[in-house]
Amino acid sequence: MPRLLIIQATGYRFRGLRVPYRIRKRKLVGAVLPYLAALTPREWDVRLHDDAVKDVNYNAPVDVVVLGGVRTVTSLRSYEIAAKFRDRNIPVLMGGPHVTFHADEAAEHADAVCIGEGEKILPRMLEDAAAGRLEKFYRMEQPASLSGLPTPRWDLLDPRNYVFYRPFVILHSRGCPFNCDFCAEYRLLGDWGYRCRPTEEVVEDIKKCGSRHIFFAASQFAGNTARTMELMEALIPLKVRWSTLFSSHYCLDSKFLDLAQRSGLLHVNTGIESIDQQTLKSMHKGFNRAREYERLIQEFHKRNISYSLNFVFGSDEEHEDAFDTTLEWLCTNKVHTAYFNILVPLRGTPLYERMKAEGRLIDEENMERWTGVSCNFRPLRYSPEELVRRVKKIRRDFYTVRSTLRRLPFPTRQAHFASWNLNMLQRRVSAHLDSMRDFSEF
Repeated sequence: MPRLLIIQATGYRFRGLRVPYRIRKRKLVGAVLPYLAALTPREWDVRLHDDAVKDVNYNAPVDVVVLGGVRTVTSLRSYEIAAKFRDRNIPVLMGGPHVTFHADEAAEHADAVCIGEGEKILPRMLEDAAAGRLEKFYRMEQPASLSGLPTPRWDLLDPRNYVFYRPFVILHSRGCPFNCDFCAEYRLLGDWGYRCRPTEEVVEDIKKCGSRHIFFAASQFAGNTARTMELMEALIPLKVRWSTLFSSHYCLDSKFLDLAQRSGLLHVNTGIESIDQQTLKSMHKGFNRAREYERLIQEFHKRNISYSLNFVFGSDEEHEDAFDTTLEWLCTNKVHTAYFNILVPLRGTPLYERMKAEGRLIDEENMERWTGVSCNFRPLRYSPEELVRRVKKIRRDFYTVRSTLRRLPFPTRQAHFASWNLNMLQRRVSAHLDSMRDFSEF
């Protein structure tokens, strides 16, 4: 029986220093490891390893290694791990978002790379590895069907690596119906549009995971409103508490939000990006309506739903007072949680193509490679250093004790506790902005 080790690499703790980021326990049962295990043919002996929790055993008795879910921020660590196994002549297969957009680079560090979705590719790669006929590149030529997906192999995970309260990640959909200027999601999945899993299969996965706390892995949970509402109806008898991401305009639909509340919605993250409509238009997010944001907050507060808002700074249309006006707006409206990000011209986005053509990219080779807050392009209105300074400042100002006490309700409900917990987490992150990213907490 061939032996397979599937590894999810961590990132590095400090910029420029190859010290792996370590955590004691994860707060979320992710999808990468158990799902890749589920895609592996049953004749393989499969073991899973989370590099963020424990160092890799490079002497492990394995025949093939898979490094899955590789992102740019974990790519260098993935290459380091791959090199040590390849030194033992053990074939290394690699896949993930970074590999899809940087296939030639990743191929220098792996024996074979997966470009695109892996449902049909991974079994073929493993078959070829076992037969000694690996090709360098494997590309998904058509969208994977989201019907009949295998149940993740949660049984292979070590429960000691997770906190007691641990939401399980459940796949609900892929893709996004929108094409925002700075988002690579649309192209990552082959321009194949928004796809949903059958409701009954999602429900069955929830039952099998055995948890009442669910996080739906979806860039856009509500891309198909009718299908999403069908799923939410099916969640009601399960009595779960769930969290996800969806666009702000869905939150203004009272019927949709009422059903979400009844079905157990605990927390929603939504990308409002900016409170200035012209800036939103320049990001191709004109479907967001800045004038309706206050009503959006009121709808959350009225239903006692925990929420977080994403902001992106650095757009050419952004006014220099954007940081001050945004902070004032957040505090006035008593926003529970907010994430403050610098615009990133990721490969695969219209923003990247434009910035590259204009010669505005900075250190493209290391874009998103390292932890901490950085700017990888030349902003129109201020220097890259000034943009970084302003983003750090608004984050620290928003998460002061004084601000938190003024914004958050007294915790009498589970949703309130969720918002307080996120604020405490982000306060810790704000104190170490140069040496950590949000991803590493999970």
